[in-house]
Amino acid sequence: MPPWPTHTAPAEEWRAWLSTVWSDTDFRRTVSQASPHLVEQVQAIIDGRTPKVRRMRRAALSTARYAIRYARRSTPYGLFAGVAPLDFDQATSVRIGDEHQAVARPEPVELEEMLSTWESDTARMADAEVCVNTLIRQRDQHIHVPSEGDAEFRLALNPALRLVLDLARSPIGYRQLSAKLAAEFPAVSGTARDQLLGELLRVRLLRSSLRAPATVADPTDVLPPAARTQAASLRTACDLRLDADVRLHEQVLTEAETAATILARLVTHPNGTPTWRRWIKQLSERYGENTTVPVEVATDPDRGVGFPAGFVTASEPPRPMSRRDRLLLELAGTAAAEGSRTVTVTGAMIEELEAAAGAKPHDLAPHLELAAQVHAPSVPALDRGDFRLCVLTVSRSAGSMTGRFWHLFPGIETAYANLPTVDPQAELAQLSFHAGRVPADLLTRAPQALLRVVSVGELRRPAPHVLFPRDLSVTLADGRPQLVETATGKPLELLAPTAINFLWNNYTPPMARFLGEISRAASPQVTWFDWGAAWTLPFTPALTYRRTILTAARWKIRSRTLPARTAPIQQWADHLHAWRFRFRVPERVLLAEDDQQLPLDLSRDVDLDLLRAHLDASPFGIATLHEAPPPDADGWIGGRAHSIVVPLARRS
Repeated sequence: MPPWPTHTAPAEEWRAWLSTVWSDTDFRRTVSQASPHLVEQVQAIIDGRTPKVRRMRRAALSTARYAIRYARRSTPYGLFAGVAPLDFDQATSVRIGDEHQAVARPEPVELEEMLSTWESDTARMADAEVCVNTLIRQRDQHIHVPSEGDAEFRLALNPALRLVLDLARSPIGYRQLSAKLAAEFPAVSGTARDQLLGELLRVRLLRSSLRAPATVADPTDVLPPAARTQAASLRTACDLRLDADVRLHEQVLTEAETAATILARLVTHPNGTPTWRRWIKQLSERYGENTTVPVEVATDPDRGVGFPAGFVTASEPPRPMSRRDRLLLELAGTAAAEGSRTVTVTGAMIEELEAAAGAKPHDLAPHLELAAQVHAPSVPALDRGDFRLCVLTVSRSAGSMTGRFWHLFPGIETAYANLPTVDPQAELAQLSFHAGRVPADLLTRAPQALLRVVSVGELRRPAPHVLFPRDLSVTLADGRPQLVETATGKPLELLAPTAINFLWNNYTPPMARFLGEISRAASPQVTWFDWGAAWTLPFTPALTYRRTILTAARWKIRSRTLPARTAPIQQWADHLHAWRFRFRVPERVLLAEDDQQLPLDLSRDVDLDLLRAHLDASPFGIATLHEAPPPDADGWIGGRAHSIVVPLARRS
């Protein structure tokens, strides 16, 4: 990037900076696909149609953030970064070509608007099918229908609605449903019937065949020709399939397996989270062991025990201080007092933390995915074992991070067909559901990898390979919950190939989260390393084991530590650097933004401005910084920012 203008720079300097950055055709095309609104702003500035310096600076900050992401962040997003298969061999080999392929699908929000318009048009819906959303709940003579996020619609249960609920329990033609309503209520006009059905589609009580199930990677595949033609004109969301062949030395796989094993031993809750343990206790007290309870009854707060706390409305019960918390507070405090940025984890420390977490786990996680970066200055260095594996995160199951990219590599999903289960007798089925928020729709889409599907909130025809929540029950065996097929009693475990974090309950329907988690409710929840109460400290050290960085060093800085936003930038920067000196914070850091990280160099003016803007925008006035990899960490892959995702399964 060109030199960053000063805060007092005139409009011409901001325009010149943007013009220089915008002259990179590939970068401009990449940003255009991700943020058309920013493109319009920047073009207006370059053309001289935006005279206000404040708007120019704001657009420049957004552009700078994208520029850093474009150069230094590997998270797949549009054309910013792509995906390629990874293999392991006896030696490392890397080939990066130029024939990358962008695979486009309609942008979810625009497609949603188009489909909603079609569903409000009686003529267009004449040949479509509709069915009742399986997520609805009946309570107090009202029907409750989940809406965007954690909101819901509440409809009075009148005779017409009762008939719709009965007739559309399974898919039925829109025209046929309208005709049956006309026969039952002849005094009601056709316009009123159309308005009723249109409203039921709008509030999602009815789902139409225009909305593809989540096992259909491209949601336009199910549309009639006219709708597909219209969808082709919408803005697209792209995934990038890289022209790359990367093979890593088998030592890296061994290190990943070891890291996952250590993280599994260091979990906070080896036998399920407190939320799930409370729910299991409630179910046991009400129904006892070995009693089969329909899922729709068990999760109903009036007829059963409801969903676990926090599934419907976000809640975080008080977390009492544990012995594990005290051990980690002591470890972090000692590192800070000694000026140590890194702590080497020993076998004795692992055993002590294991014991502090409570009883040993009854079961092990049957499979998971580990995301990491490989740090090595060159291929020869990597092959001789001179590398570091830096853990980024661990997913709840195989397919969680990779599932949304299966469509880029047809057939790759078959590799997930024989994953182990918690219960060796259980059948693995695929969970299919729509995201709770429209922009996240593509995150839940993954081709069908397993023989059977459990469909939640979708329109699907009943079939031997399709199950719905009404077909499932729960039971307790030795204190562990099991999901079973009601008709056969066969245990089921569900694979949810979605990158959505189930803890974001306004993105995941409670029923989908319940079905996705229940089989592991009494098993260890393997995630990234959880510092517990020590997370509130202003500093936690990196933890390393063998060649693995289990968690990077982390600092928190609060806006109140620094001068107010009205202070001159130099005064603000001086205070920041003084804080860095006191806390031994390096120049190169990673700024945590939600679940992503933005590389910053705190010796550069533009990066300082980005950090200040982040603090100003933070509702809590906090910035979390992680230690960045060394400058030559990506040398083995030609200096390219990267991350790897490794599916791992329990060995029998």
